[in-house]
Amino acid sequence: MSEQKQRNSISRIHQDFVKQEALREKRQHNRKVTMYRRIAIMTTVFILLVGSLVFSIVEKHSSLQQKQAEKIVLQKELKIEKEKKEELKTQLVKLDDDDYIAKIVRKDLFMSKKGEKIFNIPNPSEDNKQSKVSKDQKE
Repeated sequence: MSEQKQRNSISRIHQDFVKQEALREKRQHNRKVTMYRRIAIMTTVFILLVGSLVFSIVEKHSSLQQKQAEKIVLQKELKIEKEKKEELKTQLVKLDDDDYIAKIVRKDLFMSKKGEKIFNIPNPSEDNKQSKVSKDQKE
C-alpha cells in the first residue's frame, strides 16, 4: 500500500505541477497576446499620425507652390504698373512744356501757326500694311 500512496502523491504533485505550468504558460501566452495587441494599436496610431503629417505637408507644399506662382504673376503686374507710372510721370512733366504741347497739337490735330504749312508724309511701314491688305482683298 505504501506504493500506492507514493504513486498517488506523485501523481498529485505531478498534476499540481502540470496545472501550475499550464496556468503559467497560459498567463505568458495572454501577456504575449496583450503585448502584440498593444504593439499593433501603437503601430496603427503611429502610422495614422505619420500619414496625417505627410498629408498636411503635401497640402502645405501644394499651397506654397500656388502662392509662389501667384506671387510671380503679381510681381510682373507690379512691374508693368510701375513702368506705366513712370511713363505717366514723364508725360506729365512733358505736358508742362509749351513746346511739347505745340508739337503734339501739330502732329495729331494738324493745327498750324499763321503762315505755316503742314505736309503729311506717310510712313513706309503703313504703306506696306495697306498694300498687303489691298492684295488680300483682291484675292
